[in-house]
Amino acid sequence: MKISRLYLKIFLAFLLVLMISEFTVIWILHTRWADSPHVRRTESQLMAIKDLTEMEISTKSLSPEQERIILTPILKTLSKSFKADIWITGPYSEIVASSKEEIPNLTQHLAGEPAKTPAGVYIYKERRKDTKSVYGTYTSDIPEGYPFTYHLFHPWRQFEEETWFLRGQLFITILAAIFLFPLALRIIGPIKKLTISAAKLGQGDLTQRVKVRGKDEVADLAKTFNHMAESLEKTIKSNRELTANVSHEMRSPLARMGISLEMLRERINDDKADQCEVLISGMQSEIIHMDTLIGKIIEFSKLDMHTAPPMDESVDLSLLIQDLLRQYQPTADHKKFEIISHLESVSINDCNQNSIKIILDNIIGNAFKYTEKNGIIRINLCVENKNNRLNKAIIEITNTHEPVPEEELEEIFNPFHRLKGHDTPGYGLGLAAALKITNMHQGHIQAENSEHGFTIKVTLPTTKA
Repeated sequence: MKISRLYLKIFLAFLLVLMISEFTVIWILHTRWADSPHVRRTESQLMAIKDLTEMEISTKSLSPEQERIILTPILKTLSKSFKADIWITGPYSEIVASSKEEIPNLTQHLAGEPAKTPAGVYIYKERRKDTKSVYGTYTSDIPEGYPFTYHLFHPWRQFEEETWFLRGQLFITILAAIFLFPLALRIIGPIKKLTISAAKLGQGDLTQRVKVRGKDEVADLAKTFNHMAESLEKTIKSNRELTANVSHEMRSPLARMGISLEMLRERINDDKADQCEVLISGMQSEIIHMDTLIGKIIEFSKLDMHTAPPMDESVDLSLLIQDLLRQYQPTADHKKFEIISHLESVSINDCNQNSIKIILDNIIGNAFKYTEKNGIIRINLCVENKNNRLNKAIIEITNTHEPVPEEELEEIFNPFHRLKGHDTPGYGLGLAAALKITNMHQGHIQAENSEHGFTIKVTLPTTKA
């Protein structure tokens, strides 16, 4: 099985940590020599030699020869146990007893600075080409009047501790290599699936999603990928629908113009020029219709651009609604509408005034367009303030209309969507534009059936969050 690069990076990083920890431990051992295990071990061994020696001679009056005969076997036994050279000297540096006949040369040791333990033991260290050694000495008060000095010399191979330490590190490295592999697979597996899904998404498969497991960073990446894929699928689907709807909207007037053109030719060929005026007028109407449609599409497409309009203006919603109602008053008089309005004085800041006007114009325009004669249009404007949070302006526009099917309450905000059963002229872009502008202002818009008819509710923050 191929080893992934991510696994190698994790393993090499672990090795680097091990190497740094190894050098750190060795540095600590060398810089804190007085507290090292060698010092404590040498001290305890010298104290053991002292105690055994005093137990043998403290209660006896012995000659130097008798002391040597009694103590030499003890020192030899301890020498084998401690793997060190041991000897005892008198107050004039004369040899009392020794584990070996030849005393080691300690000139190099005594040249350095010793470490002194709380018990009064002096310990020297010395490093040579292939060995390291520790020399410890302690002077006792016994025998009284002829105090003994105890000596211990312990040599060992230079890299003995390092070798054992490296063996331990090697063992840890092997264990790490074994246990890091499934951990790396757990990380690499979801990332590989993400890579495969991203590649398929790039090839046009917009249904690609990945399973989200856990709550770590990889899970967050998977959630972000799924959210991106959903947004991309919706955007592309919307663009395709927009293209299809535009094509449909453009095809109908073009077809009618083609028919009118053929009829115009026939009239000209038949010398019936007096009958051409009606056809020409119809073609002009179709051209105006197409021009208006193209203008609406351009305005709507601008809302999809990433650059938002300036949000540095303020607008009085009550005054804006009153201005729009005055514009639609002739329509209200003609269709004998009853206008019921309850408008609080509400102003919003950090907005784009023209965009807010487009929202209200589209919604109020639809209310007037889709209300039958003698109908009622209700407009409410108020401020909502909950738990001392930012105020929200709420606009509700209701017109007398039969209930809209639930499945269409969200569909009406899609471009070119029109309510079924209506032949009222329009392009189906007004509410779609209102939705986009409302989102730009961090607001919310929804459609619902109410007891008074059909209601569009718009919520806008009075200031930016």
